[in-house]
Amino acid sequence: MRSYYKYIPKKQNINTQDRFKFTDELLINLKDINDRFVFDKFKNYELNYKIYNYLKKKLNKKSTFFIASSWGWVEHFLSKTIPLTASDVNEEYVNFHKNNKSLKYIKFDILDISERKEFYNNFEQVVMNNVEYLFDRDQMQKCLQNIYKITHKEADVFIIFRSKDSFIIKIIDFILLPIENKIKTIFKNFQKDKWYFTKNHMGFKRSEKEFIQTFKKNNFQVISIYKDMFEAEYSKLSTVRILRISKLLSMFFFKSHPYLNIVHLRKII
Repeated sequence: MRSYYKYIPKKQNINTQDRFKFTDELLINLKDINDRFVFDKFKNYELNYKIYNYLKKKLNKKSTFFIASSWGWVEHFLSKTIPLTASDVNEEYVNFHKNNKSLKYIKFDILDISERKEFYNNFEQVVMNNVEYLFDRDQMQKCLQNIYKITHKEADVFIIFRSKDSFIIKIIDFILLPIENKIKTIFKNFQKDKWYFTKNHMGFKRSEKEFIQTFKKNNFQVISIYKDMFEAEYSKLSTVRILRISKLLSMFFFKSHPYLNIVHLRKII
């Protein structure tokens, strides 16, 4: 596991070191929140649409609980055919769905379920949607222990994560992206407004091996690992997008850097 920083231009000279606050900075102010609740528009968002299609095939019509649902686009469409409850620790998402949507959505903190005894042994399927990057080792351990507590015997658990760690990903994160964004900051400062080059703590990245070891340590059997979006890691770089070489890089590295990873686990008694 290693810390992951996002180097980006901002209009305020603030280096956000609280990874939870930085995630809110990125997600709360999205401009296309409502668009993604329209299915024809939702389909244009590759990551969400691929997750939706995978889960639509994998999930059965059983009691299903989603952890870290954020705005809940995927959950919204899945709920039309699967009985599910969405959740997040952030009240802004919860209140959004209370006021705007029909999706069952509750406030829930997977790191502290001491006041949620009614959830113990309650769910046959659990989906955790890309929140692991915010958890350090102890928090990840606590998260998996609590998922174990809230699930039935032999329950199915799906852990969705992006960007597993590797040598190439380190080069992109530590060198290439910072250089590109530093150049972008310089160019933005030719405009009227002042921009600052900032370093923000995004969270943590883990290798696939570390993920699997952690799951097994907490009494979960790995059933399968779905991998997709093999070009997306390289397409983070403007240079790659301009030159249109993401597919070439994907082939060169033997599709070894999938951006989307979904691990299907089964609870072991």
